[in-house]
Amino acid sequence: MKYGINTIIIGLFLVAGITLAGVKYLGAFPTIPKPENNTTERLSWFLQLDHPYIHKGSNGEVLLNTKIIGSEAPIVDRAPVNLVLVIDRSGSMSEKGKIEYAKEAAKQIISGLGPKDRLSVVAYSTDVELLFPIQFLNNKERATSVVNSLYPTDSTNLSGGLITGIGQLDKLERKGYINRVILLSDGLANYGITDMGQLIKIASQAAEKGIHVTTMGLGVNYDENIMMNLAEYGAGNYYFVESPSQLAGIFDREFGQLASTVAKDPVFTLTLAPGVSVNDVYGYAYETTKDGKVRIKLGDFYGGQERNIVVKLKAPVGKTGESPLATARLEYGDVLGDDGAISHEQEIKYEVTEDAELVAEKENDEVTTRGVSVDAAAQYYEAATAYEKGDQEEALGHMNAAMRRVQKLKNSSPNNPEILKQEAEIREALSTMMMDSAPAPTSQEGKGLIKDFKSEARQQQK
Repeated sequence: MKYGINTIIIGLFLVAGITLAGVKYLGAFPTIPKPENNTTERLSWFLQLDHPYIHKGSNGEVLLNTKIIGSEAPIVDRAPVNLVLVIDRSGSMSEKGKIEYAKEAAKQIISGLGPKDRLSVVAYSTDVELLFPIQFLNNKERATSVVNSLYPTDSTNLSGGLITGIGQLDKLERKGYINRVILLSDGLANYGITDMGQLIKIASQAAEKGIHVTTMGLGVNYDENIMMNLAEYGAGNYYFVESPSQLAGIFDREFGQLASTVAKDPVFTLTLAPGVSVNDVYGYAYETTKDGKVRIKLGDFYGGQERNIVVKLKAPVGKTGESPLATARLEYGDVLGDDGAISHEQEIKYEVTEDAELVAEKENDEVTTRGVSVDAAAQYYEAATAYEKGDQEEALGHMNAAMRRVQKLKNSSPNNPEILKQEAEIREALSTMMMDSAPAPTSQEGKGLIKDFKSEARQQQK
């Protein structure tokens, strides 16, 4: 049940074909028509409906799948980065050599940065320490010395570390830079701001300014709900790190993506036609603006990255004929050019008909399949949540529902590798939950399984 991601050799970062056992990663992946007035296309997209024709007697539900793909980045074009490492140094980081692995991973990243890059290092326990204020990295020895000075002590003031890290970038002129805060924690936020809603708001406001938050949860005792949501709303990546020894490889992966970024701060917006509503957005945090638009902050795109955004819409079906469904818009910064804004826009229409045969004939099987797959993943996530609460019966109900959906897909597409992979993962999780000796959710093994299940379910939705 592992997701290996082939990262890219860019600039000073060497990451080649690495598959990290025990690492769960949530990132972003999708595609668009080339704008006539733009010769440099960093992102391309395709928008497709599962049912461009909707039967008049139906409930009006329709799935929109948007696939976005980042163009390959030339090695010579790497953009500089503004990077803040926010490292948990609470007392629990002394266990299993966690702090030493974190220090080695940080030093490895420092060695790969150049004089055009800026770096800051923040450490937090009960107190927050700005060990290395944001600056161009002209003195790697000093930065390395600061990291070497880290030692574990006291509680986990996660909010203080996060706010201080974001503040280091908030005061900069960020145009032309990739701006990232990487937050590492192995425990629960038990000092400072601990409310998840308030923490999410901090990350979301940072993302609005183009400062993205990546979170790395180390071990099994951190709160994956907080760490996952910080990354979702902070438009960064989330990593579940089961073993401290994997930290260096995970840092490499994250920085391989930073180095190969081709589009920054992308935002996908749907302006809904009158009467159209959103029932769900699978795998992505979204917001509805005061004027009714649906906005999704996607996080920076690196070369070759692909994402799918599946949105379930409900459209009026009272009268036959063609009608507007929504207008889709993708905006992003061209980080390899002059950092100027690029946008794509496309109107989406649907048609209500009384001809049931036409509806069936024009169904997009690819989007329908994708819809069933993400729905199965949603059931998988609900199963993990129920298992976490100790309700095994509810958990098994959701897992069996997920299995029925992927088996249906398998029967219709028996050789689809993605479906086979999803089925194998759900089957393994289901068999674990069904065992009489299934670990208690409060045990170390149980906590690890819950983090594993949630991470995989969210990745399947993307």
